[in-house]
Amino acid sequence: MKKLILMAGAASALIAAPALAEDRGAYVSVSAGIASVKDTDIRYYDVGGTFGGGGATDSVQTSVELKDSTTFGGAVGYDFGSIRAEVEIGYNRNDLEAITIKSVNGAPVTLTPAEAADVCLYLEVSGCSASGNRIAFSDGGQVRQLGAMANLWFERPVTSKLTPYVGGGAGLMGFEAGGDGDVTFAWQLGAGVAFQASPNMAITADYRYRSADGKDIAYDSASGFEVGKIKTSTVSVGLRFTF
Repeated sequence: MKKLILMAGAASALIAAPALAEDRGAYVSVSAGIASVKDTDIRYYDVGGTFGGGGATDSVQTSVELKDSTTFGGAVGYDFGSIRAEVEIGYNRNDLEAITIKSVNGAPVTLTPAEAADVCLYLEVSGCSASGNRIAFSDGGQVRQLGAMANLWFERPVTSKLTPYVGGGAGLMGFEAGGDGDVTFAWQLGAGVAFQASPNMAITADYRYRSADGKDIAYDSASGFEVGKIKTSTVSVGLRFTF
């Protein structure tokens, strides 16, 4: 929360500042970097008896860990001088690393080795190893995210070559895990700096924080999984070409 407040304050300062740059026109940009996804809550549910319960539906609340991955992005937009408006496409694919069982049917549990083995069979993953309630795997699949965001960036040059910027946007994020997925609303905030390497090319470096809403992914009328908010931080470098 603190980093979001700081970004919002920086944006206010830039908006209030006088425009020091002239209209530069249309641009395209490309970027690459590292995407880190915060541990994500997932609730698996299935027919009664699957997870040892006696009700109509059983559920297991978990927290899923993902490895950092490469992220790629591109955008087209227009630079008005102190404000840039753009449409951005971004993609990242993070490997599943481990899952921690938090509760079964609402009650905290401590897994036995046999129960941990049953979880591995249910998840259909390979290279499973358990340490308490944390189950790690060597091949647990991937979580893919592909998003389209409409962004506004507020910038103010500090020298003829260096221009910091802050802003954010909102749009749609499609995600997929294990062959199942959906599209959901997402928003982001970010900050960065651009170095003007030539009259028509800038080198950029920035940080983004993105939050995508959760979804209920149903296998059928009785089973599926609920994904919590997917929170992703990225650090990227890129090139921006102005026409």
